Amino acid sequence: MEPSFRSHVKQLFGAAAIIVLATVLPASVAWSEDAKELLFATDPTYPPFEFTKNGVLTGFDIDLVEAIAKAEGFKVKFENVPFDGIIPALKAGTYDAAVAAMVATEERAKSIDFSDPYFKTGLVIIVGSADNTILGEKDLADKRIAVEVGSVGAAKAAKVPGAQVSTFNGSPPTFIELSNGNVDAVIADGASSNYAVATGAVKGVKILPDPLSTDDYAIGFPKDSENADLVNDGLKKVMANGEYTRIYKQWFGVEPPKN
Repeated sequence: MEPSFRSHVKQLFGAAAIIVLATVLPASVAWSEDAKELLFATDPTYPPFEFTKNGVLTGFDIDLVEAIAKAEGFKVKFENVPFDGIIPALKAGTYDAAVAAMVATEERAKSIDFSDPYFKTGLVIIVGSADNTILGEKDLADKRIAVEVGSVGAAKAAKVPGAQVSTFNGSPPTFIELSNGNVDAVIADGASSNYAVATGAVKGVKILPDPLSTDDYAIGFPKDSENADLVNDGLKKVMANGEYTRIYKQWFGVEPPKN
């Protein structure tokens, strides 16, 4: 990434583009000396799910994993990994798990295991606010499209006839390309895109109303990992005790969907 482009990323999403290595433990928990510690891969370039603020790793996914760890009595450590490197790292056994707003697809499930779903989402199309030529998926043909590398949006864009697809690390650069007029559209996750627009991090764009897909986020694990059951048990607990609802409302300002 060129220095001038890096500065634009930081201006647009603040500290979201900073690469970090952080250990995040709930301050109120007194861990036993023999408490298990799980090393999670994450990519902190995807607000509001995982990003850095004032040098501290934060986000919905981070808070959720912390709550799961507290419920199950294990420690958790997060390490930054570029999104397209997370699945190879899990396959290699470098990490115990990964949380990175990752859609649980059938293709990915061939390489890694997933937790139970924890967030409902879907792909959307984002265009310039004055653009009236792209109204839906069929209008993307032969257009310039920006996507995050390794994402389900990238897979979707690859199927668009004649499209010129540009891939980037993280979501901020895709919006910068759109704002600068270097691409005609972005295909990205709806929840993160709505957050970016609502918080003013992205200006001069609009999100088309019809989603391209309905997807589920899940936590990833190496194949046949015993930690999947541990995390699933913790996820069930935070869903039942109201902690999931609290975290959801904190980040999105509304109650989570009933399903």
